[in-house]
Amino acid sequence: MPKLGLRHLRWVAYGLAYLFTFILFAYLCFPYDRLRQHLVATYNASQLGPTPDRLEVDSLTWSWRFPGVVARGVRLTMGSLEPKPASSGMTVEASSETTPPPPAPVLAADEVYVSFSPLSLLSGARAASFGAEALGGEVSGWARDAADLRRLELQLDGINPGAVPQVAAAIGLPISGRVSGQIAIDLPENNLMKAEGTVDLAAEDLVLGDGKAKIQNTIALPELHMGAFTLKAGITGGRLKLDECAAHGKDIDLALTGGLRLRKRLEGSLAELELKFSFSDAYKSKSDLTKALFGQPDSKIPGLFDTATKGMLTKQADGSYAARLYGPFSRLKPKPLVTKRNSSGYSRKRKNSGDEEEEADDGE
Repeated sequence: MPKLGLRHLRWVAYGLAYLFTFILFAYLCFPYDRLRQHLVATYNASQLGPTPDRLEVDSLTWSWRFPGVVARGVRLTMGSLEPKPASSGMTVEASSETTPPPPAPVLAADEVYVSFSPLSLLSGARAASFGAEALGGEVSGWARDAADLRRLELQLDGINPGAVPQVAAAIGLPISGRVSGQIAIDLPENNLMKAEGTVDLAAEDLVLGDGKAKIQNTIALPELHMGAFTLKAGITGGRLKLDECAAHGKDIDLALTGGLRLRKRLEGSLAELELKFSFSDAYKSKSDLTKALFGQPDSKIPGLFDTATKGMLTKQADGSYAARLYGPFSRLKPKPLVTKRNSSGYSRKRKNSGDEEEEADDGE
């Protein structure tokens, strides 16, 4: 190589080495704590309403996934899900009248990383991959934000559904287990009411209840082992339709049909669901408590469970139960599932149509 070309190449190498060193040390020495304070303050200031959400982050630093950041000790207090006085539905009873209400639910993560994609900026969009050690498992995914469309892809691995505030508020009873699967959602105009996407989740070792939480402030069921659970759904035009939602465990068989009319916030989405379930004979005769709850098989006297849930559930001829779930997703209300014809052979659908319209208005 000519000496002149070698000299030019040497100066180019010096320039590149300087640029690399400058970027590296700027990346490592960036004032991440001030960035943390700015992000937290900006988010909290954007929250409106009487019970706004509140974000807290213990620390923020650089990530090996260049360029990106790692946040540790992340806590989002869901003020919009603060417990409210229960009027009906499945609720957890306080241990005494003087016991203060439980604190607002918190969505927490031990560690969260976000890695940005600089090349996406060339097209006028923003894209990033992310992951978190949270909810008893791991969450990872990818997000893209453009002017006309937002896309979110989530991968769940072994998370505990009871640690998700929206799920815990919707069920109203303690739940634990491991959930894995994928969620993909497109949000035109950043509007959940126009969402498109798919949900494919599977759960293992699901357990509902803890023997203390009460249904309708009346009855506490022993732990229900739901076993394997499958949830597959499609989202079209802001409506989530359940394709498959069922659990088959040693204590209970459960099926859920229908869907949700999505709103700007998930917890405000309106339910249009039908629930059917049945307890196993082994569970109903598990102990003296369950025998008292469900009654003796040959007895004409209904058990305490049937009496306590009379206004919420319909008992089928085969001993299973059914209910219609309505209202906002975070405050689902059960109502006996009305069959098309009663014992007299007359349809009851028209009789209840006014109630259904009223309930839909309340949900809105």
